[in-house]
Amino acid sequence: MMQIRELVLYGYNSKVRHLPFSLGGVNIITGKSKSGKSVVGDIIDYCLGGSSCNIADGVVRDNVAWYGLLLQFEQERVFVARKNPDRGQQTTTACYIEVGAELESPSECNFSSNTNTAGIEEALTRRIGISENLNTPPEGQSRLPLAATIRHSLYYCFQGQDEIAAKNFLFHHQSEDFITQAIKDTIPYFLGAVSEEALALENERSILKRKLTLEKRKLEENRYLMGGGSERAVTLIGEARRVGLIDPSTQVDYQNYQEMYSILQNAMKWVPNQVQPSNSMDRLTFLQSKLQECQNDFDELGVNIDNAKKFAGETSGFSSEAEHQKMRLESIGLFEQLDFNPGKCPLCSGTLTEPLPSVEMIKTSISNLDKSITNVSRERPKLRSFISGLEQERENKLEEIKGIQAEIDGLYQQEDERTQLRDMNARRGKVIGRISLWVESVESDTESDKQEQIIKKLEDRICEIDEILNADSVEDRKQSALARIQENMTKWAKELQLEHCDSPYRLDLNKVTVVVDKPERPVPLKQLGSGSNWVGVHLIAYFALQHYFISTNRPVPNFLFLDQPSQVYFPSELDEKQIDWNEVNKIYRFIIDRTIELDGKLQVIIVDHADLKESSFQEFVCENWWADDKNLVPNDWYEHD
Repeated sequence: MMQIRELVLYGYNSKVRHLPFSLGGVNIITGKSKSGKSVVGDIIDYCLGGSSCNIADGVVRDNVAWYGLLLQFEQERVFVARKNPDRGQQTTTACYIEVGAELESPSECNFSSNTNTAGIEEALTRRIGISENLNTPPEGQSRLPLAATIRHSLYYCFQGQDEIAAKNFLFHHQSEDFITQAIKDTIPYFLGAVSEEALALENERSILKRKLTLEKRKLEENRYLMGGGSERAVTLIGEARRVGLIDPSTQVDYQNYQEMYSILQNAMKWVPNQVQPSNSMDRLTFLQSKLQECQNDFDELGVNIDNAKKFAGETSGFSSEAEHQKMRLESIGLFEQLDFNPGKCPLCSGTLTEPLPSVEMIKTSISNLDKSITNVSRERPKLRSFISGLEQERENKLEEIKGIQAEIDGLYQQEDERTQLRDMNARRGKVIGRISLWVESVESDTESDKQEQIIKKLEDRICEIDEILNADSVEDRKQSALARIQENMTKWAKELQLEHCDSPYRLDLNKVTVVVDKPERPVPLKQLGSGSNWVGVHLIAYFALQHYFISTNRPVPNFLFLDQPSQVYFPSELDEKQIDWNEVNKIYRFIIDRTIELDGKLQVIIVDHADLKESSFQEFVCENWWADDKNLVPNDWYEHD
C-alpha cells in the first residue's frame, strides 16, 4: 500500500504550509480558479520522481523553496522532498528522503539534499513492491528493453485537468511521446500477467543472450586469428566445390561452424587419381610416318587408275572406228571378192595414170585390220579387270589410312586426358593444402574449444528458460485480468448511463483506449459523443483498474488524483443556472461509492470547482479555497502591507 498522508510546502520565508489528507477515503479540495488547486497534482508528481517541474511560474514557484510529501506504506512512512528549481530551470537533482515507522514531516526546512531523482525513484520502486523486471521488445524492433518502475505505475493514479475529459487518450501523460508504448510494455506486469518468476527468468534470459552474443564474438575473433574463422571456411568450401572435392548438391549450413569443419575434414580424404606413364610418343611418330607412306601409295594408285581409264578410253575409240570401217567394207563386199585389173578403173574401165594397189596388198591391209579389231576386243576384259584391281587396292589403302588416323586421334585424346587429370590433381592438391592448413589451425585451437563449451552452456540455459516461459500463458493471464476489469467497467457504465451502456465496455491494450463492443461494430472512446461520456469512461476505467490492482495486491500506489472531474458541467463557474447539478452529484456519488467499497484501501484526492451543499459531499471536503484569503500558498507569504 502507498498513500499520501500530507503535502508540505517550505517557503523561502521559512514558513511551512501543511496540507493533510485522509488515508483510505475521498479528499476534496474545492475552490476558485487560480487558487492553486491543479498545482497540487503537479507537486505530487514532481515529488514522486518527476523528471521536470510542471508547476507554472507564479505565486507557488516564486515563494516555495522545497516541496514535500509524507507517504504511508504498509509498515513505514517515507518523507520525500524536491527542491524548487531555480528561476528559468525546469528541474533539479537536489532531493531529500527520510524513512521511519512513525515519521512526521519536518517542521522546518532544516534538511539538505541527500539523494537525487534516480535515488527517490529507486527507493519508492523497491518499497512499493515492484520487483526486478524487464520488458524485452520482440526481435527486429529497435527500442530498448524497459523495466517497470514507480513512474510507470503512476500512469494509473493521475488524471489531470486536460486528461480526465479527453477523448483521444485515456491515461496520464499518454499524449506525450513514447508514453503509449511504455504503457503497452509495462501494463502486463502491473496486471500480473507476467509473474515475478517469469520476469526474473526473462531478465536472466536477456542477460544470457547478451553474454552469448559476446562469447560468440570472442569465439569468431579467436577462430579468425587462428585460421580465418567462419569466413575462411565458407571460402574454402566454395573452392572445394569448384574442383569437385565437395559434391555441388551438398547442403551446407553456413551458420554452423562445426558442420563446415566436418565437411572440410571429409574433403581432405580425397586421393589423387593415378596418371599412367605414357610411351605413346614413339607410337605416334611411327604412325605418322606410316600414314605418310599410305597416303603416298594412295595417291600413286589414283594416278595409275586415271592412266588405265584413259588408255581404256583410247582403245575403245580405236575399236569402234575400226569396226565401223570394217562394216563399210563388208557392205561393198571387199571381204568377199577382190577381182579387178589394177591398171583400170573398176567403175569405168578406163586406164588409170596411177595404178590401184594390188589386190594382195588390199587384202593384207583388210586382214591386218580384222586382226587389230580381234586383238583389241580380246584385251578389253583384261583392262577392265586391271582397273578394278587398282580401285580395290586404293579402297584398302584408304581404310588403312583411316585406321591409322583413328589411332593417332586416340593417342592425342589420351594425352589430353592425362594433361587434364594432371591439372585437376594439381588444382585439388592446392585446395587440399589450404584446407589442411585451416583444419590444423582449428585443431590446435584449444581456446575455441573452451569458448564453445561456454556457448553451449549458455544456449542450454536459454533453451531451458524458453521452455519454462510460455508466451501463450502470459496472454491468457492478461486476457483474464482484462475480463475482470471489463466486468466492472460494463456494470458502472450502466450506473452512469453512458452512451451505448447496454453493450460491454473494455480496455483495448493494443490501442490503449476504451472500446464499446456494440453488436454491429466496436466503438472506441474517441467516437463516443459529449464530454460527460468522456469523463465517465475515464472514471470507470481508472476505478476498475484500481479495484483490480488492490484485489490482486499489485504494486501500484493506492491513490487517485482527479483534477476537476465536473469541469464539463461548468460552462462558467459563476453562472450556476447552467450547471447540471444532478450530473455533478452523480459523478461524485460514483467516486465516493467506489472508494467506500474498497474499505480504506484506496485514497482519492480531488481538486474541483464543484462545491455541492449536500452533506454527502461536504463531509469529504478537506480544503475549501473559495474565500479570498484561502489558497494553496497562504496570502501572508507574498502580500505585504
